[in-house]
Amino acid sequence: MTAKRVLALLVVGASCAVSAGCDISPPAATVDGVVISQTALKGQLTQASSPVAVCALTVQEAAAGRSLPAASGSGSDTVSTSFAAFVLDRLVQQVLEQRTLQKLHATVGPADVAAARQDFESQIVAAVNQVGSPCNLTADALVARLPAGFVDSQAVLVADQERLESVAGHVDVSPAALRAYYASHTAQVTDLCLDLIVATNQTTALAIHDQIVAGTSFATAAQSSGASASTPPQAQGPCLDPSTLRLEVGAANAAPIEVLPDGGVAPPEQINLTDPTTGVTAPTWVVFGVRQHQLIPFDTAASALRRQLLSAVGSTFTSALNRVARAAHVVLDPRYGTWSLSRGVTAPPAPPAKFVLNAAAAQGGTGAAAGSASP
Repeated sequence: MTAKRVLALLVVGASCAVSAGCDISPPAATVDGVVISQTALKGQLTQASSPVAVCALTVQEAAAGRSLPAASGSGSDTVSTSFAAFVLDRLVQQVLEQRTLQKLHATVGPADVAAARQDFESQIVAAVNQVGSPCNLTADALVARLPAGFVDSQAVLVADQERLESVAGHVDVSPAALRAYYASHTAQVTDLCLDLIVATNQTTALAIHDQIVAGTSFATAAQSSGASASTPPQAQGPCLDPSTLRLEVGAANAAPIEVLPDGGVAPPEQINLTDPTTGVTAPTWVVFGVRQHQLIPFDTAASALRRQLLSAVGSTFTSALNRVARAAHVVLDPRYGTWSLSRGVTAPPAPPAKFVLNAAAAQGGTGAAAGSASP
């Protein structure tokens, strides 16, 4: 599948207007003559505004340090103008990426889209694990309930970006290249299965550590009076890859744990731990051990490795995209807002209150784009 064919999934070229069966609805935006039709935008808004899709987008944006605009509009079956601008901005960005790919004589094929689907789902799982789920669904349950059409469109969006990252950054993320990288970086794809005991204070942490060094098992030491109720059953903690361990406990605390052999125990460490019962985070003394090292299967690790390699060339990707974007002629239907290189799509401002029947709704920024969805 070429970049031009992928483009046809979401947008309609100007020449399509004279072909039988083409989408000839008015443009919501035009990028160098490539039309993002109102019908295409409405379809994307309908998919993206479903409650489960909004939940997925919310955690994705939160993991990136951003906030998703409120999706619901002020009327029945509507989305907010800011949410419509968010979705349209992603479509404009996609066209710019595809234009850049064309200039680099690169294509996006079915294998790229299949890999991107896996990466999108993995990103959602990672985001939920990082920031939680506002819709009370576990990561796997959230992915399982996403509408098929929404996942299809997100896979194409991710495929375009990843292909451009790969080409612009000269990074080979083919299955063969990933397998070779996997084989030569086994430390990065080996989980550390942890034992851990949360101690009531530093003194008891040292005592528990000394018991284990002397031959007491973690499970037995966890029954001592110095162990906190926050200690997991049998003192068995999770299996984490090194990068996740560093994220959870900090690089300095992770360092002595990462070098432990199977059955090893680290000196007591003070970390910020969140009590699952109260939700309160406080400095806590913990004794860590490594129960075993567990190699992650290639199929499980492939998505994370691909994203790791591609993220390293982010600046090259941005430079290549900006060169095309600076020269691009982007025109939006004013009802959908305006576009600029620095800010992307900006939602149209609400009209003066004296011209609005429901002024409170307009001032709240929830006016208008219908979920089926026209502003």
